[in-house]
Amino acid sequence: MKIVHVSEAFGGGLRSAIVNYVRGADAHEHHLFVRTRVGHETFDVPETATVQTFDGDLMAFLRDARRFILGNNFDIVHLHSSYAGLLRAMLPKGTRIVYSPHCYAMEEGHPPAKRLTYWAVERFLAGREQMLMAVSPRELAIGHDLRPSMPSREVPNTVTPMSLVVERPPALARPLVAMLGRIADQKDPRFFAEVAEVVGPLCEFVWIGSGDEGRECLERAGVRITGWIEPAEVRRLVQTASLYLHTAAWEGAPLSTLEAAEMGCPILSRSIPSMVSLNYPLAGTTPVEMAIAVRRFFADLDYQELVRAQSVEVAKSFDFALMAGRLTEAYEFARQRLSHGAKASPRF
Repeated sequence: MKIVHVSEAFGGGLRSAIVNYVRGADAHEHHLFVRTRVGHETFDVPETATVQTFDGDLMAFLRDARRFILGNNFDIVHLHSSYAGLLRAMLPKGTRIVYSPHCYAMEEGHPPAKRLTYWAVERFLAGREQMLMAVSPRELAIGHDLRPSMPSREVPNTVTPMSLVVERPPALARPLVAMLGRIADQKDPRFFAEVAEVVGPLCEFVWIGSGDEGRECLERAGVRITGWIEPAEVRRLVQTASLYLHTAAWEGAPLSTLEAAEMGCPILSRSIPSMVSLNYPLAGTTPVEMAIAVRRFFADLDYQELVRAQSVEVAKSFDFALMAGRLTEAYEFARQRLSHGAKASPRF
């Protein structure tokens, strides 16, 4: 099959997920049409795939992506995330569309009016012929709420095969508590900062990444911000950490937590629906509850071992072979289930 992956935010976890899809379904021909996020590079795209990059605003991206899709005879058009998902309203009938939200935009965390708007848009776009490729049971359930009859498959995220630090770095004077990602509302840096303030000097808190939404809160709380750094340095820092504290307000199925678990770093997650559905160790819904859990983790060895064991189980549950098998089946299901009629000429 000839598959095109379309993303307007090709960086971070989304980039890693698409790289995994190319590697996991390597019997097929893959092409990428993407708008990159400079500084958010994670893993290289396999040389077997072609990459068409775009630099410009969203409407121009959608226009050129549509033209690119219609100018080639793709068997599957795989749209990644909400903005690329707008192409569902712009592509002609007969286009085999696979849609991966990578976390629906109307999840908890947005103001009610904004969530209602996102819900209305997603419900409208869910009405056209497509297959939903969900990354978690939570995402699958939301898709079925939008349109109960929508064809769907769950393809779990997985850790991108990578080189790990051969030896774990020596223990630090103070335990290091880490979080990885863009400093933005979705990851909720203000929440992370509050946890750091409540825990106090017991631990050093570090945010691996950069951004502006909530940065001042992190700085006031004494959280060290690394900025965007090379993937190898990210892995070194995560392996140095005593605990990975995931405070995101909403998620699909984050790759950063899977990678932390794979590297032997135990995880405590904020209790949000997607992380509950993925069986992560949970630490509460408020900064105070999570701060109490962090203190308990370092004071109670039995609790610490329980968190470590559950983190290991999460990593085992999302291995590369499982993802590759589900992905291959999902693409074949989409090829057979979705129609593939005559294409319109690229006049948009």
